[in-house]
Amino acid sequence: MSNFNNGITSPDGIHKLKVEDLAQYQQRQPRRQEAIELAEIRLTHGLQRSLNIQSLLEFFCREIAEIVPCDSVAYQHSEYRIAHVHGKTQPHVCQYQLELEGQHLGELVCTRAKPFGDLDLLTIESLAGTLVYPLRNALLYQQALDLALQDPLTSIGNRKALDQTLARETNLVARHGHDLSMLMIDIDLFKGINDGFGHAAGDQALRHVTQMISSVIRQSDQVFRYGGEEFVVLLSNTDVVNANDLAERIRKAIEQTEISYGNYRFRLTVSIGVAAYNHAQGKDSFFSKADKALYSAKNNGRNRVIAA
Repeated sequence: MSNFNNGITSPDGIHKLKVEDLAQYQQRQPRRQEAIELAEIRLTHGLQRSLNIQSLLEFFCREIAEIVPCDSVAYQHSEYRIAHVHGKTQPHVCQYQLELEGQHLGELVCTRAKPFGDLDLLTIESLAGTLVYPLRNALLYQQALDLALQDPLTSIGNRKALDQTLARETNLVARHGHDLSMLMIDIDLFKGINDGFGHAAGDQALRHVTQMISSVIRQSDQVFRYGGEEFVVLLSNTDVVNANDLAERIRKAIEQTEISYGNYRFRLTVSIGVAAYNHAQGKDSFFSKADKALYSAKNNGRNRVIAA
């Protein structure tokens, strides 16, 4: 069953409403009920056409805004980090928590300039019922896509995710001309950790480095496991000078933190190569410059940052 928690936000706060039962509603508004039933059929057919979560939400929110009507319809799911807004938010709000068989599917929020009536709420609730099953399927599909792009050990993006993100970021550079930089990070003497403490300790070291990188970079920056003990960070809207400064903060954070695994306590260091993207030279040159800078950092004593 789907679960809806209804309320209107107004200057007086949130008020719980009792909605008329369907039989009374049909008697009072037969034409509107017929229109809603037709809308439900249209929504049901439309929502079955795609598993793409954004396409599904765009279609549903647009239809709800027109049928009720609403000035804005928004959906969000904090766990999946999905948000979609259609229209401009207004002061009167109707909120619904979407659930199916005990699974939380997100929150639906409708707003408009004038208060919602009981019939409006019943309309929204009735139409929202067409969303829950397609929404659950789309979320499962999105989860499968995310897992295919995720490194299972560290839970950050894998090499496939890096390729997709880099293609998107370089297209943005081509259109808007903003800066894009890369950090190529390699754990120094990583084989010694595996040989000295075991591969489980090596896995812990990889997770630790991931956490340290993630704690330093901005929310707009993206980190990927490139392979083995090597990581790549893409820094949008960042020139090589600022990228170098960020790389140095990452290096220090990792160097200064002790790793605990069982009875073992150890520290590690990283070497980092920094490069700026040049649209005229392309993606291959971008990687090559970062890789050469990393190689130089390794050859010059490790535990250092070198920019191309």
